[in-house]
Parts: sequence; C-alpha cells; structure tokens
Amino acid sequence: MISTCTLVPVLIGQLALAQGVIAIYPAPTSVEKGTTRQFSSYVAVSPNGVSWSVNGITGGNSTIGTVTGAGLYTAPALIPPANVVKIRATSTSQTSVFGESAVTISQPTPYLWSSYPNTLTTGSGRTIQLDGRGFLPQSIVRVNGVPWMTTYLNATTLKASGDLPSAGTFPITVFQPDPGGLVSEAVTIKVTVAPPQLVSVSVSPASIQLALAGTNQFAATVSGSSNQAVSWTATAGTISAAGLYTAPAVMPAAQVVTIRATSVADATKSAQASVTLKASTGGGTPGNNGADLTAGRFLEQAAFGPTPTEIARVQSLGTNGWLDSQFAMPETVIPLPLSNQSAAVQSQTLSRITIAPDQLRQKMAWALGQFIVISMNKNNYPIEYVPYQQILSRNAFGKYRTLLSDIAKSPQMGKYLDMANSNKPGVASGANENFPRELMQLFTIGLYQLNMDGSTKLVNGQPVLNYTQTDVRQVALALTGWTYPTAPGATPRSNNWEEFSQPVMETRPANHDTTQKTFLGCTLPAGQTVQQDLDGVLDCVFNHPNIGPFLATRLVRSLVTSNPSAAYIQRIATVFNNNGAGVRGDLLAVLRAILTDAEARQDVATVNSGKLKDPIYTIVSFTRMMNGSIAPGTLIPWNFVAMGETPANPASVFGYYSPSYRLPLNPAFFGPEYQIYTPTESVVLANMISQMINQPSSDPVIDLSPFAAVAGNTAQLLDLVDQKFFYGRMPAAMRTSMATAVDASYDNNQRVQTALYLAVLSGQYQTQF
Repeated sequence: MISTCTLVPVLIGQLALAQGVIAIYPAPTSVEKGTTRQFSSYVAVSPNGVSWSVNGITGGNSTIGTVTGAGLYTAPALIPPANVVKIRATSTSQTSVFGESAVTISQPTPYLWSSYPNTLTTGSGRTIQLDGRGFLPQSIVRVNGVPWMTTYLNATTLKASGDLPSAGTFPITVFQPDPGGLVSEAVTIKVTVAPPQLVSVSVSPASIQLALAGTNQFAATVSGSSNQAVSWTATAGTISAAGLYTAPAVMPAAQVVTIRATSVADATKSAQASVTLKASTGGGTPGNNGADLTAGRFLEQAAFGPTPTEIARVQSLGTNGWLDSQFAMPETVIPLPLSNQSAAVQSQTLSRITIAPDQLRQKMAWALGQFIVISMNKNNYPIEYVPYQQILSRNAFGKYRTLLSDIAKSPQMGKYLDMANSNKPGVASGANENFPRELMQLFTIGLYQLNMDGSTKLVNGQPVLNYTQTDVRQVALALTGWTYPTAPGATPRSNNWEEFSQPVMETRPANHDTTQKTFLGCTLPAGQTVQQDLDGVLDCVFNHPNIGPFLATRLVRSLVTSNPSAAYIQRIATVFNNNGAGVRGDLLAVLRAILTDAEARQDVATVNSGKLKDPIYTIVSFTRMMNGSIAPGTLIPWNFVAMGETPANPASVFGYYSPSYRLPLNPAFFGPEYQIYTPTESVVLANMISQMINQPSSDPVIDLSPFAAVAGNTAQLLDLVDQKFFYGRMPAAMRTSMATAVDASYDNNQRVQTALYLAVLSGQYQTQF
C-alpha cells in the first residue's frame, strides 16, 4: 500500500515526466520575511540534477532572498518593494528545462486574540488595548475598516485610539502594512450610544484673598462639552480672556469681588469664585506693595530664585513670554573640570546654577536629578559624574523616553547602578537587579498603582503593587549584555574595565540573555538583541499608565509645592500623556503646564501651598537676589556637608531626602526637605548666612549697596527688605520685631546686617509659597 504522503510527489513526478518539464513543490506559496521554506524539485529529464535561483540569480542574494543547492529558501529580512519572487529549479543537463514557483514575501502574520475593553460608547478619542502576537512597530489597527492611531507596546500588545461615531458591533483587525501586508482575523467590539452629558463649569481657586492691585490666575474647567471656552467677568477690577485677574488699586464699595466663568457652549451654565480684597499691611514704598509678587513667586519655581533683572523681564514679557525666551536660550556648557577631584564638580555645579542665564533649564535638570540619581559617593571622579549632568541638561526640555535611553546606556549610570557588566546567568556574576529595580521604582512608575490624580489605587483598602520581584528579575535579564566602552587603543574584552571616555556603553551579545521575558504585562520575544531588549523594557515602562501621575507628582513637588491638589497632578499627568499634538512624554509641555497652572500661579498662600527651601536653594536664591555670584572654583561646598546636601553627592538612590517624607508633627502633609532640616542643619545654615552678610566681598559675593543706601531710615530699610524677599507680604508683627532689632544696632552697617539676617532666616523667607 502506498501512503498519501508518498503518493503526492509520485503523482507530481509522473506528471512532470509526462510533460517533459521540472515541477517544484510547493508552488505558489508565501514566506514570512526572515524565515525559511524548503522547496523540492521533480525532474523529468536525465540526469536529474538542478541548480536553484531566485529571480534568475543563482543562489539569490540578500535583497530578494537566498536559496541553497538543496532548495532551502531564506526570505530577506527586509521585504523588497516587489515582494513576489520566482524560485526556479533549472536542469543542469538541459538549461532550457526548468520549473518555477511564485513566492510572496510577507510580513509576519498578525494574530489578534482580544481587545480591552470590548464594549465602548460612541464618541471621540476612545482607546483600546489589543492582545495577540506577531505585532510590529508599523502595525495598524482598523476598527470597522477605519485606521486608528496605533501605539506599538511590544510584539503582543498594541494600543489604539480613534473615534466611534455610531453604535453597533464592529470588527477590529490588525494590518501589517505593505509591502507584504497581511491582516489578522477580526475580533469585535460593541459600541453603544453614549448618554448625553450635561454641561457644567468649575472655577479654581474657588476663594482667595488678594491685595489691592494684586493679580491672580483663575482656571475654568468645562465638563460635558468638547468646547472648553469660557467668558470671564469680575464685579470689580479686570480679568483677561485667559482668566488673569487684576484687583483694583483702590478699595471698591464691596470688598468681596465675584469672578464668574460662563460656558461658551451653553451660556446658561457658569461658575463663580470670590476674591476678598485686602489693603496692604506691608508698609512698602508707594506703588510697590506686592508689585513683584507674581514675578517673584514665578521665578522661585522656574529658576533658582529671582534677581531684580529677571523680575523685570518677567513683568515685561509675561510668564509665557519668559518661558518662550528660556526654551529658546542656548544651553550652558557643562565642561569637565581640569581638576580630577569631586570638589571641582561641586563648586562648578554651585556656580552654574547661580549665574547661568538658562535658569529654566538649570532648574529642570536639577529637578530631574532629584529622582534620577547618581552620586559622587560611588562615582568618585568628574569623568564618572559630569556626563550624567550633561544628559539631564541636554534632555531637560526634550522627550522623557529619550532621556531614559540616554541615562540607561551611559557608563556613568552603568557604574552607579551596576548595569555595566550585568550578564546572563552562568556568565561572570549574572544579571544585576539594581538598575532594573530603580528604573521602575524611582525613574518611571513607582511602587504602587496610581490613579491619574496621583492617589494610590486601593483594593480592599490596601495599595496595589506595580511590580513583583519576578518582574525585577525578568527586566534584569532583558538588560544584560552591556559593558563599559573600550578604552582608546585597548582590546575589547567580554567585560571591559571601568571606562568613561565615550558617552555610551557597548553591547556584548554573548553575555545577553536571549530567552523570552515577561514583566509588567509586556512580553519581549526570544532571540532579541541587546539593544532590542533595552528598547522593549523602556517602551514598556514609558507606556505604563503610572508614569504620568508618578512624574507629575515628583516634578510638581520639586518645583512648586509639596502638597499639590489631586486636580493639579491630574492636569499635569494628562499633559505628559498627550502634549496636545499626540506626543507622550514631552518635558517642555509638562514644564510649561506645571509653571502656568492656576494652582502654581495662585499668589495668595493657602494651608496646603508652598514648600521648604532646601539649603542649596536657600543660599543660591539669596545670592541671586543680592545680585551676587559664586565662583566656579569656590570653596564653599564643604559648608553643605553639615547641612545634608553636599552638591553632586546625595546619600543614596533616593537623593538628598525622600520625596514621600511627611511632616513628623503633622503626617497629613508632605515635606520632603524637612528630612534634612534638623536643629543642627538650621544652625549651620544660619552661620553661613551670617558669614555671607558680614563678608559680602568673599565667596559668595553679594551686593549690600541698595540696602546701605537706605540704612539710616528704618522704615525704608524694611520696605526694601519686604520688597526683595517677601514681595510686600511681610507680616506686621514681623515688621515690628525687626524694627526693634534694627533700631538697637550701633551703626548703619550693623542695621543692614541685622535686617538681612533676620529676614533670610525667617520661616517667611525659607518657605517658598
């Protein structure tokens, strides 16, 4: 009995003999790019040897694919524009006799298993997640035949967003684009009609107190309509179309002003806020009571404190105009110090953040460095640390995904968190977990799952972990195979010695784990390169839903306030997720949103607003307001050792202080900087301030002349102190106490020293609010 498997080629061979030609099996067929297919020939001539070719080229080539003498065809890694090729077997004895098979080179076949959610309501901007396998970065999701904006997460997961204009049950497919495009089998999604939303309006802040002629930014949110436009009115004073309110200079008959925002979409819907006007009690010079408040507070957040010149620039350009000018400003170069000592880096850092003109970049780079941390307590020499500062500076206004990549591949971070020479199991020391753990815990998503407003998700009253030790191990395997750059003139080693002369580590495929890795709901397929696995890890954490609220909380606490409202965090997280042009992780847009948010621009302090100034910020901002400078070779970094904030030398991966530290006497409030503000640190800071004031020509250099010019008049001296350091907000009781102390001084020089010392050491000054 002849089996079916034997019968088919026998029949084909007989047919070939009958026709006097060569038959090829299979014919026609398709082959996915980069894969192989075995072809067989059945020859009706004698002798029966054949030669194999692709599109007439014996053996083929890398563009159209190759074929061996035994008929094993390997499709090219990249699909050619003409993706149908001819595999030919030609008789070696009669070259005019041949057989051909048409082969279509295709993309990998996409398999689609499910969508989440599988039920949605009609509307725009709907988002779904698709699970399957064989997905590509260029895969396109189609819903009811309409392409949606598609985001590739990994080979098994896609996200897509688009519009659902009507109800029904619609097919979802994944299309691998041409050439060689294939379409998956469909899954379905059910779309129901969204219930009508009622328009409503809310105004933030709802109630404030404001000095005469003061300003405050209001924000309106319209729910139930895509049209967010509102019209503003005020019963006294003026309010711009953007919601910037300016109080009247003279107290009106009604001390409480009503601010109203009315929806443009539905004029019957509005909301209001109240402003209680207060006459100034600061005693400042006429026309200057609180006049610098808005600009001064803005520069405390957007820079390392205001200078008289920068206050004038903000007042001239407006906050957005000043931001635009800073975004366009050339980056201050961060050179490698000539001295090979850590002190050189520390002094250079203090000098740069004090005098660099691109203050916004300096402040943002500093803020990023508070949670993406390396330290000279391990990376001892400048070459091991300064390039890290350069990465933060270069990416301060860039894309967060790029920053993550630059940091991950830098030999400086490779040393600090041990990713350099992290190898697959069985090679040297094995996969190191330090960088994988901190990448998730500190750089991107945090320990616990978050809502968009930064609050912790709870299940049965308990927080939900973002990742497990298994996730850490899987990420560690994915990040194996990196080593230090090869030193100039040296021979590359499997694991290079420490070397920092190049900006990027090198890959060692032999040390890389190539198994499949699964973590955080993402899967990296087996067989990927070192770079592909790194990209897969970074793409996974970058697209994690936690990253927006996590980073929003870190940056707002660093720049504006230790206790932001949930609504503030949600607004910033939303901008991180989408800058308005479909771009995720745009740090420029995030920074602008943080600094122009209504909560940041609220000039009247509330119980929740503000943050403690840390020692470095206190000294630098005081120097800047005094038109001073810190020399690049300054010897003052040692002063900060006893204050717990040695420049470039944070104690641990958590920085100088924990971003989640709470006030010991009032745990309801966060106060990160208070973790290093003990009685000891406060005395050291007071001594340094005293030294600066008493030795104004030493380093730091400060200018006392404006205060010396009015030193003989207590009222004028305190007016100037109030203007410079409190923007007209000096409390009356504080002014009385300071006047008593100033009047007890024995000469004008001591009067100035007393006034400045008491002002800068006051809680009113050391709290940024």
